[in-house]
Amino acid sequence: MRYTYPALIVKDEWVGYCAYLNDFGIVTQGDDIQDAVEMGADALWIMIDDYLQLDKPLPKPIYPEEHEGLLVAISVDVTTERGLLTTKMAAGLLGVSDARVRQMVCSGQLASKKIGRDNYVYLWSIRERQANPPKPGRPKKKALAEQS
Repeated sequence: MRYTYPALIVKDEWVGYCAYLNDFGIVTQGDDIQDAVEMGADALWIMIDDYLQLDKPLPKPIYPEEHEGLLVAISVDVTTERGLLTTKMAAGLLGVSDARVRQMVCSGQLASKKIGRDNYVYLWSIRERQANPPKPGRPKKKALAEQS
């Protein structure tokens, strides 16, 4: 799907040109105007992909009537399978390490999909884990549980 948002390109004496994507609250830079627009498009793609993956509502594009600098419309095509998160994103949501998420995927505690060499965790699986967290501590051994 194609998404279009405004970017304000402003010359900066220290870094060249800055691209302000105010709808997402991000700034990126480039050596010239074209480079700043390309960097803005990359940043916009990443932000939209993250919003879609996390099922967050996208902000409505706001085109300012008064501005300083060059106002451009940046359009990106984001085709992502919604509801699939990287193991790093899943780790952030679960409050564990990336390695722990990979362990949970291998043991079947989290549902995932392998694309290339990487595992992507389903958002519904993370939500289910958050709703039903495991009890703290190690599980009791069967022999000890039978004696009790």
